[in-house]
Amino acid sequence: MPKDPTRERVAYLPPRAGKARKLILRSQLGLPWMLAAILFGMVILVAGILFLVTGGRPGAPWQRVAPVTRLADGAVTQTPLRAGEVAVVDRRGGTLRAFLAPTGPCPVVGTPRGFARPCVLQAWDRSGEPLRTQGSSALPPRLRPMPATVAKGDLYVDPSAA
Repeated sequence: MPKDPTRERVAYLPPRAGKARKLILRSQLGLPWMLAAILFGMVILVAGILFLVTGGRPGAPWQRVAPVTRLADGAVTQTPLRAGEVAVVDRRGGTLRAFLAPTGPCPVVGTPRGFARPCVLQAWDRSGEPLRTQGSSALPPRLRPMPATVAKGDLYVDPSAA
């Protein structure tokens, strides 16, 4: 009876090598295996380069606000973000929260009840909802909460999620 070449073993485990689990190959793996190894190596190299270049900083749509050291601990700080809008960063109570607010003639400050822009008699509670104040005719626009993260000592916010 002739030998069937499709039934020939490509690799085998010799009886004495059973404990060591050495696999003996009967032929070379060929060009496709070599190309696959090179391709996987290139993918790992590109991923490593991208990780090193971005340096752990978030990409778009996150925007850098300021170094965290510039934002006073236990206080409310307003920083410019983009045209017509500012970031209001609240670091009171051991937390860091960020809100998106329209620019105004004076900065938003912290109050015991929440936030205020005293020069135009605008006030908000701790969640950013507007409060009615004496002497104001209309409610101000609400402060919109934004996701915030700290990376490499800098504060980043996502204004698109506000």
